[in-house]
Amino acid sequence: MREIFTYTFLSVAEWKKFLILTLIFSIFTLLESLPFINIIVYIFEKILYLNVGVFLIYLLNRSSSENNYYENLQNNKISSFLFHFLPSAMGIMFGLILIAFFWFIFFIIILEFTGAMFIFANPINFIQSIAKTAFITKILIGFYLVYLMFYSYIFLGKFGEALNKENFKDAFLSIIYSLFDFQFWIKTFNLKYFLIYFIWSLIVFSIYLVMMFIYLFEIFPSIQLNPNLSLMIIPLFSAISIILAYFTFFSAHFAYISAKNQ
Repeated sequence: MREIFTYTFLSVAEWKKFLILTLIFSIFTLLESLPFINIIVYIFEKILYLNVGVFLIYLLNRSSSENNYYENLQNNKISSFLFHFLPSAMGIMFGLILIAFFWFIFFIIILEFTGAMFIFANPINFIQSIAKTAFITKILIGFYLVYLMFYSYIFLGKFGEALNKENFKDAFLSIIYSLFDFQFWIKTFNLKYFLIYFIWSLIVFSIYLVMMFIYLFEIFPSIQLNPNLSLMIIPLFSAISIILAYFTFFSAHFAYISAKNQ
């Protein structure tokens, strides 16, 4: 895990690129509040995030040491940082959309098969609606959730594999194959991979949970009274999100390496 934290810190330490990213993603956050273009802006923002991830892993794979990585990061232009691997980023994004669609359709099939589509009639009381379903529905939904949790475990490594690809096709296939790459699934059952996944999920979940509570109970009421505060809060949250994205990219990469070397 040391190398994950080290490379995350070194990436943040290149403060010029970090500040530029913070500014760019803060602007995207503001634009996402506008109707009609919000979905397009959201997708493009995620593609840029993924492009940064592919670029960081590209530099890592071509650096002989941590110091050499930092030098390479400093010497590359911001344009390369943002746009050099857009095909790979789009391949990952398209794959993620299809994966999300698969899990949605899988859930719909379970509800249709058990006659429980009525739970969508009242999305606000979704949990209560599930409680009213038949026993077989609860069993299948439980299986679905367990399968989804396991998938998140192996997906971290497959995401790392996709970040190592330098074209649309390979990046896309790495994401799609995560659904049925059983040989890779077996390789993820090693101690290093488990520790990376556990620490990554614990840190990311904890930070986002704290951010959510702070926003709901402290920041949001303050913004209601003084809307101008959002101009300070958005860059702060964008900076935290970028750091967590860096951490996720390197966690995924080293998780993939640990499985690959098995």
